[in-house]
Parts: sequence; C-alpha cells; structure tokens
Amino acid sequence: MHTPGLMRRQAARVLPVHELIVVQAGMLPIAEEDQRFEVRGDEWVLLRAGRRHLSYEDLDRETWFYWVCFGDGSRDAEGRESAIVLGRQSGPVARPGRLRAQFEHLLEDQRNAILSPPVARSHLQLLLAEVMLQPPSETEDAPASLPRKASAFVVDHLSEPDLSTARVARALACSPDYLGRVFRRAFSETLTEHIHRLRIDRARTLFRSTGQPVEGVSGAVGFGDARYFRRIFRRRVGLTPGQFRRLLPSAEGERTKEQPE
Repeated sequence: MHTPGLMRRQAARVLPVHELIVVQAGMLPIAEEDQRFEVRGDEWVLLRAGRRHLSYEDLDRETWFYWVCFGDGSRDAEGRESAIVLGRQSGPVARPGRLRAQFEHLLEDQRNAILSPPVARSHLQLLLAEVMLQPPSETEDAPASLPRKASAFVVDHLSEPDLSTARVARALACSPDYLGRVFRRAFSETLTEHIHRLRIDRARTLFRSTGQPVEGVSGAVGFGDARYFRRIFRRRVGLTPGQFRRLLPSAEGERTKEQPE
C-alpha cells in the first residue's frame, strides 16, 4: 500500500513482473514507455513486465493506492493473469468496496506470515476477477443506476460529518425511503451501513499509515463523535482502535502504543 502524504515522483524503472495498481484517492500520473495514464480514485492500471515505467508528475498529498506484483516477465501466466495482461490496461473498478476488502485481506495474511504461494495465488485470482468485472452500463434504467450514484456521492463526501441518507437523497432528487430500498436491494446493506463500512476502511488505512490519535482519525473519516467512532469501529472490526493498532508491525506499534483506545 502506498500511503497518502508521500509526495514523491517515481523514478524510471523496468520490473521483471507485472504490477497492478488500484488508486483509492487522488490521481496517479504514471507512464509506460510513451503512453501516459491519469489514474484516479476507484480506477486501476496495469504496468506490464519488461517495460519502462515512471511518474511524469509529483503525487499530491491526497493520493494513495494499493498495488500488487505478479507473473513472470518471460512469459504470460495462465488463466486470469494472462487475460488481464492481454486485455485492457486500465479502467474503472466495478465494486470498489469489494476490491478494497480483498487488498485488506491480502495485507493481513502478509502481516500474519501466512502468505504461502497457494494463498497468495488465491488472493491474486480474487483481485484480478474484480478488476476484470465490467461496471454496469451507463444506459441502464434510472432505478438500477441510483445505488451506484449514491455510492459515488458517499465516496466523494465521506469525510463530511453531515453525510446521511437524507443528504444523499436530496443530492439525487429522490426520497430517502425510496433510496434506502433500492440501495439495500443493490448492495445488500443499508446506506448507513455502507457509509460506516467505507469510513472504517479508511480509518484502518490511517491507523496503518499515520500516527494520528484516535480523535484525529475519527474526525478525518467523518465521525464528529470519537466515542461513537470507537463503538462503530469495534462493531465492524471486532477490536477497539487501540487493539487494532497493537496488531501493526513493531515499528508502527512503538510509535502508536501510547494511543488510548
């Protein structure tokens, strides 16, 4: 995971493996040979093995992304690896929350030292399956597209404390009750649950990548009440923020161990 706030420009390099990058926020300016990509939040790009890659601009302070290297530069792998390498090189993510969760699971297995080759390949298959999934057509009818528009609005306004079903409904010119029904039917969760899940996902990232106190992380992800944040965090993660931080690698754990739960 490339954490937010690292303002740097990647030097030119040639890797012997393919690299899949999924941007979570901001914009990644990356080039492969003479082809330039502007990869934004909830978009992906594949950098192919044996080719020259470099950043053509500095990353801003908001940009962060997940990445994974795979394959053998001397030959294409079989199955999904081959399909993605030979197919599209960039595009939108159809289910951002699902793909983000897959990367989180991969990172957890890596930290817990259980990332054997079979386990790693299983994670890779799930990641590539999500990347290859096509987003719904823009020509679909309004009731079907409404949940996607609601989810996109939530992502854009996630850090704002007044984000709610009512506010999303006003922005999309529909009733909160109607929006709640179609959203739950599409995503198998309420809009409030969706907001909480994305906020806790972002909080987990901030706990891993920064030394902010719980109150700082709480405000950064849109919770106005740190006590409520702790309650929701424990409900979704099964740990308090302090317990979660103690699971981090030792270097980060030393930096954050005095933070209250």
